[in-house]
Amino acid sequence: MTRTARSLGIMLGVVLVAATVTAVAQSPSGTARTIRHSDVVFMYDAPDKYEAYGCTVLGWAGRANAEHIERAHAAGVRQFSSSVGFLTEFRGAIDFDENFIDGACRNFAGEPFIVPWLWDDRHKHKGQPAWWWCTNSPLYRRYLDSRLKQVAAAKPDGLHIDDYRGTSGSVTWRSGGFCRHCMAAFREYLAKHVSKEKLAAAGVDDLATFDYREFLLAKGVKPEDYNGRRASLPLAGEFYDFHVTTATAFVAEYRRRAEELRGKPLSLCVNSGLSNPQALAIAPHLSYFCCEVGQHAAGRKVPGHPIYVYKLADGLGRPITATASGQDWAYVMEHKLPGLVRTWIALSYAYGHNFMAPHRQWCYTKEKGTHWYDGPTDEYAWPYRFVRSHARLLDGYEAVAPVAVVYDNAARRKGQGNIEPICTDLAERNVPFTVVVAGDNWLDYRLDAERLKQFRAVVVTEPLQMDSAQRELIDEVRNAGRLVVWPDRAGLDKLVPAPVVVDGSQHVGVVVRAKPGKGDAAVAVHLLNRQYDGQTDSMTAQADVTVRLRRDILDGRTFGQAVLHTPRQEPVSLAVTSDDQHVTVKIRKLQYWGIVELTVGQGLP
Repeated sequence: MTRTARSLGIMLGVVLVAATVTAVAQSPSGTARTIRHSDVVFMYDAPDKYEAYGCTVLGWAGRANAEHIERAHAAGVRQFSSSVGFLTEFRGAIDFDENFIDGACRNFAGEPFIVPWLWDDRHKHKGQPAWWWCTNSPLYRRYLDSRLKQVAAAKPDGLHIDDYRGTSGSVTWRSGGFCRHCMAAFREYLAKHVSKEKLAAAGVDDLATFDYREFLLAKGVKPEDYNGRRASLPLAGEFYDFHVTTATAFVAEYRRRAEELRGKPLSLCVNSGLSNPQALAIAPHLSYFCCEVGQHAAGRKVPGHPIYVYKLADGLGRPITATASGQDWAYVMEHKLPGLVRTWIALSYAYGHNFMAPHRQWCYTKEKGTHWYDGPTDEYAWPYRFVRSHARLLDGYEAVAPVAVVYDNAARRKGQGNIEPICTDLAERNVPFTVVVAGDNWLDYRLDAERLKQFRAVVVTEPLQMDSAQRELIDEVRNAGRLVVWPDRAGLDKLVPAPVVVDGSQHVGVVVRAKPGKGDAAVAVHLLNRQYDGQTDSMTAQADVTVRLRRDILDGRTFGQAVLHTPRQEPVSLAVTSDDQHVTVKIRKLQYWGIVELTVGQGLP
């Protein structure tokens, strides 16, 4: 998992409810929203904890049977997914066919290799290690189809795929993708996508007998040198394109096959931390991400990296039900830091996504390998019950965003255009923003002229690598005087003057959210306490805080009443005033996480 170099100690969530707002970052494309902002998502089935947490969704769920799913529905679980692991089901694949090794990935040396995090003796079966399976192997695909039949028989509401990248995930990491099935499929890819002239220039004379591994070996490429030279080798770009696009197409077809077997539409989620362009390629085919997002637990601060991931997911129009990485959970388990985990929970909901209930989480260290963290219910259930009891202040709210940050997928594939520092900087300075996505042949999203017109400022990094059609749209924004080339903070501040100001504390972050539309549309503003104490695993309360919101990001609305809702506390009325420029709310104390309901009409009776 990538980690941000900067950390935001963000915690306390507060929502302000009002009427009309126009600058709402609405989903750019895709399916109807499968995950609600107020959903409480479990990774694994735990019927004895449904009520305590208020579980509404099983996102991962393992190999559940029909009885489990029926029981969950009866207990109020709205959606139950069953999971298939593309890499981790080594026992099932070994038992499926005695020639199982033909389904294993091969590296450039021609050797099969194991899944790196499944190295310990617990992950051996019949004397065999946990091989990294090849999703281009016909044998392994038959095994995966057999798993789909098992999944469909249980009648789930959705399908989850763990390690969905399969073989493509090994190409740049483990020098993978060189089994005979991959070589044959790559020949077919070249025949369809690469001209004879380009192949000839690369030294490919006879495509019918072409073997990419043998071709590179003949050019003197040694197995021990391959990964270091990979990017500069002939046809390296085409080889990577082949693996990424093939994996994406296979997952899309796998979903279609699952729905055929199930006899109805299914939601699809995958474990993808959105950390690189390859991890994003599958987004157009998903209902939501159900995945690991690095939280940098060892830093003992609320991290900035999840903010970038959540905002990028907004740009993709796909919710995230997140968990932390195995290393994060191992650290939390070793040092007993439930207070830190609660900051992750609040952060996710404040940004419109969902952090999975930590009642059972996978831990991993190089020393211990796989182990498990059974999070204590009394430490974690109450924030989720707060979410469920305040669903009306969460569902339907999207980010208010006078600023758009452009994610350029073509640039990221070249190691350029990293917007994570921009996202964390804007969040730290309380500038409301969203992300818009400029895609390419991997990522089927494109900038939209009408959508770009909605923003007062559009932030880009240079050089741009997107295609000419999308560059023309950026040029139109530039000509209109609304383009900011990062890190021109002064230019951004001129276009969007301090939309949110916090007095009385430097540790309060603000996220403005709203219900799209006119008339009775509502506004939501989350306040986040940044001051987590890593030594005591507690929040340092913020006292006498004043929050001023520019009325022009709220369509000039004024408000009459404000009520603060916090977990395990009774609601409290707050002072709220309006002048020509600002709506101002005063809060005497911010402890953990709350929702300030700001309305035009009456507050508490």
